[in-house]
Amino acid sequence: MTEDRLIWPAQFHHVCLGTDDVPAMAEWYRDIMEMAPESAGDTVWMRGKQRDVLLRPGKKKQVHFIAFNLADARHLQRMRSYLEGRGVDCQDDASPVFEDGAYSFTDPDGNRLLFGLAKDKRAEMDPRPGHLQHIVFATTQLPVVIEFYLDVLGFKLSDVCVEEETGERTACFIRSDEMHHSMAFFRSDSARLDHFANEASCWNDIRDWGDHFADHRVEIVWGAGRHGAGNNLFIFVNDPDGNNVEISAELETFTYDQEFRTWPHDNRALNLWGHAWMRS
Repeated sequence: MTEDRLIWPAQFHHVCLGTDDVPAMAEWYRDIMEMAPESAGDTVWMRGKQRDVLLRPGKKKQVHFIAFNLADARHLQRMRSYLEGRGVDCQDDASPVFEDGAYSFTDPDGNRLLFGLAKDKRAEMDPRPGHLQHIVFATTQLPVVIEFYLDVLGFKLSDVCVEEETGERTACFIRSDEMHHSMAFFRSDSARLDHFANEASCWNDIRDWGDHFADHRVEIVWGAGRHGAGNNLFIFVNDPDGNNVEISAELETFTYDQEFRTWPHDNRALNLWGHAWMRS
């Protein structure tokens, strides 16, 4: 890592969800997402070889934190020193998925980010591939949030959706490594979790996931389709709390210096094949 690249390269690694029914959510992620439950204090760690989700008591659709795996211990400490120098309040924090030494801070919407180093290096692939790959939020202050991620944390912009009449941005897809986006933000009338995605390896994996969902009578609520921004194939389902869970495949990769693209605010940016789930 060079100092001017800041967060690059860092991987969105896991998410800690709040829920008012931990047992029901744990059962769903065990049976539907094929993850093994493991107790960790007041948290249930749903483990996969490539995907991890933490479940903790709270409100439905609450996100306690999202976690990024940094390159190494030097990268982790350099980012903390830099952030504190920029006036970001970093607090010692912990996750059962990370080694000691993790810390957290909040973005302008109050979303908590946890930076750390993963205990497991994810060398093996799950029998049904789909590593946790990106997370998306809705926001009422898109310019402010994006400025924080780009200018403070060092994310890179990959794709932008723009209203043709006003020139106002309606969605931004940002990356912290070579994957097209590890995060994205949509303009909305409230700040909330939009969805998180598991990246499969190919179209056949999405077919197999679809058959698996059908076997368990889990309805696909959007897709199959292909996003314009990112060019990935997708299907969406809902967990018991109503969180949107995406299975994706063939997401584009970008170099560090690759320029972002601009899309009109219409269906094609979100689904080249047809109907899009428009947030605003």
